[in-house]
Amino acid sequence: MICLFSPTIHTRGTPGGATGADVTGARVTHYGDLTMAGNALVVGASGIVGSATAALLASQGWTVSGLARRPVAQDDVTPVAADLQDAAATAKALAGRQYDAVFITTWLRQDSEAENIRVNAAMVRNLLDGLRNSGGVRHVALVTGLKHYLGPFEAYGKGTLPQTPFREEQGRLDVENFYYAQEDEVFAAAKRDGFTWSVHRPHTVIGKAVGNAIIWGRPWRSMPRYVARPGAPSCFPVPRHSGTG
Repeated sequence: MICLFSPTIHTRGTPGGATGADVTGARVTHYGDLTMAGNALVVGASGIVGSATAALLASQGWTVSGLARRPVAQDDVTPVAADLQDAAATAKALAGRQYDAVFITTWLRQDSEAENIRVNAAMVRNLLDGLRNSGGVRHVALVTGLKHYLGPFEAYGKGTLPQTPFREEQGRLDVENFYYAQEDEVFAAAKRDGFTWSVHRPHTVIGKAVGNAIIWGRPWRSMPRYVARPGAPSCFPVPRHSGTG
């Protein structure tokens, strides 16, 4: 089970839709005919979002492949092993495979935002380049998150921030952010290859994945017994800039 903690934001784009600062203006009313099950590739299938997405798609009749550096066994999901930092290996792993929809749910933390941008943009680019010759990709969904609105690790919650609740029409912050770099790679590939795209920006994700260090549900569930006095209200550990405005 997975919970995308409010707000969840969706930005939709046409093939060859807006890029860079123009992202706020582009939207369509559908993703093409993706209401019927087809072939799906979930990238980052061993993570919290990826494993839950793969399970949900499989339960709805999709034929699902799950890509990860070290895939884990999952019912009704075909494992695809690839390191997205290696363009040639990624292209080889994806050769001959066709997908209707691709869900990108992975990223790698680096020592600086400059390195976050370099590494994570390259991973998205290598993936979409590897899929280019397969044909048939109609939609690419990218999962990012709250740092789109509150800034990257090095500047999180600092400077002039947008009013909450956050909305997809709000523009980008004037700061380098690897989420923006990931989006730009999707937009460029959509313009080149003709697929539609969506960007999904959950506030917080609660779920489970073996070996994942960012699992919020269990500590939050346990916190009240440690911090609340008998009969007193317990606190909820959300930063003020995340929930007020």
